[in-house]
Amino acid sequence: MSPDDPALGGPAADDQEQAFADAARALGELDDQALIARLAELLGDAEAPSWSAELAKASYGLRAIDAELAALSSDSGLTAEPGMRGVAAPRLAVFEASGLSVEIEIEPGARSGLWRLVGQLTPAGPARIGIRGQDGAVSWTDADDRGRFNADQLPGGPLSLRCERPGQPVTATEWIWIG
Repeated sequence: MSPDDPALGGPAADDQEQAFADAARALGELDDQALIARLAELLGDAEAPSWSAELAKASYGLRAIDAELAALSSDSGLTAEPGMRGVAAPRLAVFEASGLSVEIEIEPGARSGLWRLVGQLTPAGPARIGIRGQDGAVSWTDADDRGRFNADQLPGGPLSLRCERPGQPVTATEWIWIG
């Protein structure tokens, strides 16, 4: 490495920083129309891949606009230490909405590539639980009087739960990736 290497903070690094600062200042001086024109100039005739528009349209149908959102408040999958070996512990995730907590445990299923979900509603009570996958299909299971439910043979991928309780607003969890 030479002293001029940008990684060492030499003169080349100063030149690079100055170039970035000049570019940012020039873009900051553009109004919205000029910025759009400059971006169009940079991108040229590049079109978005056809699959991106299809994916965006398909995701629109995955919304649950009639349901209250239960936000992810805890996920052991996000705090797991990388590189740990041995028997994998089940993943625990908790979703919170006003008046409802949905706790789920995700573990490998009986067959490779499939997953098992065990859940608990708080406050406990019977409910209809819809398990929504990325294809938009919903499979249903019931929570018992203690708020317990489970589902087997779930494919890996994005998943959201829809909880329908008697006399309560419908609640849908945020999407979570299993697998």
